Amino acid sequence: MQVKNTEELRRELIELLSEMDVVQRGKFILSSGRESDYYVDIKRAITDPAVLDVIARLIADEAGEVDRIAGPALGAVPIATAVSLYSRKPLLMIRKEKKGYGTSKLIEGDLQKGDRVAVVEDVTTTGGSLLKAVRAIQENGGIVEKAFVVVDREEGAVDKFKREGITLIPLLSVSDFNHS
Repeated sequence: MQVKNTEELRRELIELLSEMDVVQRGKFILSSGRESDYYVDIKRAITDPAVLDVIARLIADEAGEVDRIAGPALGAVPIATAVSLYSRKPLLMIRKEKKGYGTSKLIEGDLQKGDRVAVVEDVTTTGGSLLKAVRAIQENGGIVEKAFVVVDREEGAVDKFKREGITLIPLLSVSDFNHS
């Protein structure tokens, strides 16, 4: 079995996502309420085992020495699960808000004070929702130095994270699809 390098895996991911028409053109309202002439519809793609396999290999190889893999609900949970399985690192799931029943946890999984956590996301625009997930980890004793996103819309997320002292690593950017 041939081992693929990062660039080969990136090209494979672009091809897979392009075949699935992940970047759709038209008029769309984003979760931020803003209007856009394209939408990155990654939810269907991240239910495909071949896509998850490539994503998991790219992130696990780049994550380095971490104790946990975390993903905010809903879109990042399949990604975080795939990376967890591939890297053999425990999984954390971050809710959008604390549940109002049971244990009222915001983070599901075993996060210990001082754990180094890689946080993953499906798509970023400005990075606000991903940063909220990172803050939840930090407020509960975790250390986040790197975060990963499958597709970055190139609208400020990388710079926002840099200002926070965290490296945001996009596997792909929306501009990768303009040339494919």
